[in-house]
Amino acid sequence: MSNRKIILVILVFLCHCFSAYTQIPADRLKQFIAGKNYAGNVGVNEFYARLNYKTAWVQKKNEASISILSDALKLSAVKGLREKSYQLNYINSLRDKTIRLQTNDDSLEAEVRITDVAIHFFNDIAYGNTKPALGYDGLRYIPRCLNIPALVAEYISKNKLVLLIAHLSPAMPEITAMENKIKWFHTIMDSPGFRETIITSNRVSGTNNPLISKLFQLGIIDSVKLNIPDNLLTQKVKEAQRQFNLLADGVLRTTILQQLNIPLSVRLKQLNLSVNYYRWLYCIIQNESVIVVNIPAAFLQLYRNKKVILKMRMIVGKKTTPTPTLASKVTEVILYPYWHVPYKIATKELLPIIKRNTAFLDEGNYQVLNKAGKIINPYTVNWQAFSTKYFPYIIRQSTGCDNALGLLKLNFYNPFGVYLHDTPGKSLFMLNKRFLSHGCMRMEAPMALGHLVLKNNPIAIDTLDQKGCLRNQSPIIVPADEHTPVIVWYNPAGIDAKGRVVFFEDVYGKFDWMKME
Repeated sequence: MSNRKIILVILVFLCHCFSAYTQIPADRLKQFIAGKNYAGNVGVNEFYARLNYKTAWVQKKNEASISILSDALKLSAVKGLREKSYQLNYINSLRDKTIRLQTNDDSLEAEVRITDVAIHFFNDIAYGNTKPALGYDGLRYIPRCLNIPALVAEYISKNKLVLLIAHLSPAMPEITAMENKIKWFHTIMDSPGFRETIITSNRVSGTNNPLISKLFQLGIIDSVKLNIPDNLLTQKVKEAQRQFNLLADGVLRTTILQQLNIPLSVRLKQLNLSVNYYRWLYCIIQNESVIVVNIPAAFLQLYRNKKVILKMRMIVGKKTTPTPTLASKVTEVILYPYWHVPYKIATKELLPIIKRNTAFLDEGNYQVLNKAGKIINPYTVNWQAFSTKYFPYIIRQSTGCDNALGLLKLNFYNPFGVYLHDTPGKSLFMLNKRFLSHGCMRMEAPMALGHLVLKNNPIAIDTLDQKGCLRNQSPIIVPADEHTPVIVWYNPAGIDAKGRVVFFEDVYGKFDWMKME
């Protein structure tokens, strides 16, 4: 053979080295995993155990799987995920053979590294890449309703990997709506000539070009070239107001202008966070009832069997006395609850009134208890001697129509002393912004939730509903039939009754969106 032919054979060999080192014995793959950092990765071990430790990516017959995975990873952004988390450049280099695998160890490293990426990506598709920040986590819930490594192995072995995203995506209307909106925002932001729009005029008119542009960017109108009549444009402004959880009156006042002028890039970050929160939630709502309170929405939803079976408006904490985020379980329902006035409220708000007029206590149906828990006569107390620094009593509001907790209270352990409760101030639920409490959560429809929590004891709630408020009725403690999980989170987005995406104001200022990725 001539030297020229020998060189040609060598070059052909080198060009096909990617597939030349793919016939790797199962024992060699198992040893490689055990000797590397992947040894403690339960997912990687589970994946290869399902495949009897055969390679899944670097075989010639499975090269298509790398292309399918690459295409899937390219969807990261429109799924609300971070593309850079999944080593896409490396996967593409292997697919395009710009990285040459010269030895069996090179092939083994690539094989296991791709598997690790695949499990990570599909895990995020199913469970989200971000867990909600909780000030107290009494549930210690970790989504595990799917065996991701086993499913990745199964779909590869059956040549169905292209279908795995659809299989793993949680079937929640919130996720579907948000993914559609994320995809739309990417389409707009990636289009030639895109720039963030600032609206300065409050005119609801087709001549207000920035308004028209923003409504198009938000997906509220179909084109910036439309000649929209003013009356129709007013309806579109109302739709924008609903998208931002504002009073839908069609007037471009300061509140809606502020929301419209928030950059689309920030809206995208809000959706990315929110969609992953809902993915995280999905496993727990499959098999049990779950109460979810969203603080910035001032809204409660009860999920059962993956569906929302109860919705209600809530009143939550003021900015100065915020409602804490938490996860716990409802253990009991209190009928005719006392309200033990927190120390700060008693000394800062009630004490100055009591000093001026002790009769305020009788008028509000308040009782004064000493440290032993005994009720004392408030008219025998020298109230002028006390202050926020020294107050040796407990003020308790007895049951009745004016009791701050209403007729019903749901207890769940948390270190913040907050709970879900009824309220006599029903008219406040008509307000669009319902951030009025000292931290506890007031329910618009407490009896409906009470029925669902005490589903095996409906008489308790029915009797309470029939009798109404009874003055000085002793509290009745009813253990919950099932300890229902309650999650109080701070989620920047959701959907309305018609399935449309809604953005909520960051009332507590928890997020610095401009600095977040």
